[in-house]
Amino acid sequence: MSTTRHFLLGCLFLPLALNAQRSAEEHLASARTAYAIDSLDQALQHADSAIQRDATVSGGYKLRGDIKQRMRNSHGALLDYTRAEKQDPDDARLYVSRSAIHITEGHLKEAVKDCDRAIDLDPNDADAWYNRACADYMGRNNEGALRSLERAIKLKPTLADGLFLRGVVRGEQYKEAAGIQDIQAALALNPDIPGAWMSLGVLQFENQDYPGAIASFTRAIAIGGAELKVAYYYRGDCHYHMEDKDKACPDWRKSAELGDKDAQFIMRYYCNTDADKIPKKPSKRRNTVIEF
Repeated sequence: MSTTRHFLLGCLFLPLALNAQRSAEEHLASARTAYAIDSLDQALQHADSAIQRDATVSGGYKLRGDIKQRMRNSHGALLDYTRAEKQDPDDARLYVSRSAIHITEGHLKEAVKDCDRAIDLDPNDADAWYNRACADYMGRNNEGALRSLERAIKLKPTLADGLFLRGVVRGEQYKEAAGIQDIQAALALNPDIPGAWMSLGVLQFENQDYPGAIASFTRAIAIGGAELKVAYYYRGDCHYHMEDKDKACPDWRKSAELGDKDAQFIMRYYCNTDADKIPKKPSKRRNTVIEF
């Protein structure tokens, strides 16, 4: 009886032992699933559980760092990336992820270092080239940014963020037509890129495509955000260039109410008068919008 009882107890506890061996991987798989659908609290809980059960679980710290980064916990993410680097210093995606934090925080030298490390490990990673371009762009190295963007887009032609950034860079080089084409291609892939409609409208305005610019600024206005007063200003300016004071002034009025000084000047010396032209019309500085 005693032998049989011990055998039965062993059989009862064997599944528990097997579950314990699998649990870290299972939690990590659940964390990946939750992360993919942006359920970040749940993803973090599973990642924590995976690491608690097995601190050496492959990809655990990297994934938890990614989750924390998306939750805007940069400090926590960097700590996890440091732990992940000790476990697997040849993980190219780790350096891509860490470079994104450095870019967001403006630590461009560190960002470039991580991007270059990622590219050395995997030269076919489009995201690594894109992040390298972002770091160059923020460092005012537009030529370097374009070179990296060419590589990124060649590797991944549907990289909407890459097409958008290339359009912005080309626009800053006064290649408006090429910039417009890139941003339109980016928006066809992802119409929700932050700042893209505003940037497209500015380039169309500079290219004197006022009807196209009006349509783009209208989309930007519908989205709202920090650039709202500028979008109203530019849309008013488009109507002004089309010699339509009746449509220009309502947009400038909204821009003025939101605090735009140039619009306030125009309201005072043009819209509220019988003037046909704006005296000493303010000149807006070229303004494209991109977020990292």
